[in-house]
Amino acid sequence: MSVNYMVKAIYDEQIHDVTKSAEKWKDVLRLSANLYRFEFDNILMIYAQKPHAELCADYDTWKKVGRFVKRGSKGIAIFPSRALNPRMKYVFDISDTGGRNSQLTWSLDGNILKDYLDFLVSEGQMNQYEVTDRNAMLTSLKDFTKTEIRVIIKEEFEERMSELNQLSGSVIKEFFTKRKGLPEDMEAAEQMVFQSVLYVVGTRCGFDLSVSEQDFSQIVNVTDEDTIYRLGSLVCDVSCSVL
Repeated sequence: MSVNYMVKAIYDEQIHDVTKSAEKWKDVLRLSANLYRFEFDNILMIYAQKPHAELCADYDTWKKVGRFVKRGSKGIAIFPSRALNPRMKYVFDISDTGGRNSQLTWSLDGNILKDYLDFLVSEGQMNQYEVTDRNAMLTSLKDFTKTEIRVIIKEEFEERMSELNQLSGSVIKEFFTKRKGLPEDMEAAEQMVFQSVLYVVGTRCGFDLSVSEQDFSQIVNVTDEDTIYRLGSLVCDVSCSVL
């Protein structure tokens, strides 16, 4: 079986499976939080082959950062990706590598959260916060992020959002109930994108998400392949811009 055929077969099965339950959709969103630079089609590919992946790169990239792919490790087949050399067709999770231990991605640990909030205040992007308790600071960042998601959707993805609203509006409107904590002035499809992006970013940053913000029970009503792809692609692309 050729690599191209194998990749396509995995994708075709996964795209129809990802919205069959709220938990599967949330699993994919959590993976997107770890691999936010990857496109939606490759998030599905990685989820199908290594659902608990944490950080993926190709063989040469791991070598550049002082890590090596362990002998016998099975590569994860993907489509050509903007995140990597477009000719590469396999990536490896960090769990399949060994070598130098170093910080390879960002976090909000320690004083980094406060430093980032101070930066946002200095740039005039958010108001001065009054508390230094970590949970309260995360709440401040969460409130800022919710506004930022809306701005990015409007300024960078308005055309694609409009297309998704037109394509899926009747389906999503029929089943999607607006929930407490989510913007009420959005179209139903835009609310679903907003909620999914908030879950991706919230998972990555450690936000305290409400029950409503984590409720994706109605995703099972999104079954058309084109709609799933457009929804997932928007979620991944907006999340990448936010993160």
